[in-house]
Amino acid sequence: MSVGGADLVVVNGRVLTMDDDNPAAEAIAVKDGVIIAIGSRASIEELKGPATKIVDAQGGSVLPGFIEAHMHLFGGAAELDNLHLAGVHGFDALRDAIQDFAAKRPDARLLIGAGVGYAILPEPVTRHDLDRIIPDRPFVMSASDHHTMWANTKALEEAGLLHGRQVGQGNEVVIGADGLAAGELREGEAFGPVLGHYGANRTRLGLEGAEPDPYPSAEELAADRDLMHRGLEWCAKHGITSIQNMDGNLYQLELLAGLEKEGRLLCRTKLPFHFKNFMKLDMLEKASRMATSYNSEWLSSGMVKVFY
Repeated sequence: MSVGGADLVVVNGRVLTMDDDNPAAEAIAVKDGVIIAIGSRASIEELKGPATKIVDAQGGSVLPGFIEAHMHLFGGAAELDNLHLAGVHGFDALRDAIQDFAAKRPDARLLIGAGVGYAILPEPVTRHDLDRIIPDRPFVMSASDHHTMWANTKALEEAGLLHGRQVGQGNEVVIGADGLAAGELREGEAFGPVLGHYGANRTRLGLEGAEPDPYPSAEELAADRDLMHRGLEWCAKHGITSIQNMDGNLYQLELLAGLEKEGRLLCRTKLPFHFKNFMKLDMLEKASRMATSYNSEWLSSGMVKVFY
């Protein structure tokens, strides 16, 4: 032990070691970011120094950090302010949640719900269902897998989608029996115009692997860094210590590197290069540059997400 003792000592806990030979302990000591000892409270307290931070776990469990295998950090952070609809079922529950959310945000240009289950209503959701809940303000809600959004008539009208729109293969503005948009928007080219119309499309930054064009201003850079930090704070509070951030652009690596420099990169983060089925092999040179340029203990690339 170096002079000064441990940096951190956690006592009065149920430490789950994941070690079959020593599965549980009472306390843990950390020095220079490394666990240096696990054992009884008495043995660990001997490692304290004058500057050691003491955390009383109050009988709670202490376990290794979670490693998140597939996360979209930027969009997830942006969604923290949205209406969370995971676990909501039935028209009445949906109506109450949306109307309560809307009443608390009278100045919002676009109201957004997230985490919607595809079976939230007994029948497929349409704009008419949403119009019964909120007819006079634009509203959209996204499925939990982020591949589908549903919009009310107000949002479709203002975004120019009510009469449908031709979109790329695999995307669809679903048309109803009346020849107008039914409210279901499948994939980004279908719901992107709604988000874009209200200035909410930055939430998808990096999701498709493309770089922002035009390049963000200094103010946008600062705001984007702060947004990602907010997402990292959420992760850290929920015990997530390492992330595979599957947004695949260089810009997010730059944002994360800025946070690392500022001491605000709270989770070890790895980010891939997106290799799409229309790309030529020489595009992998960008993946190589990303891997070489970003290779610290806390931030790295070095992997490729392949789309067939």
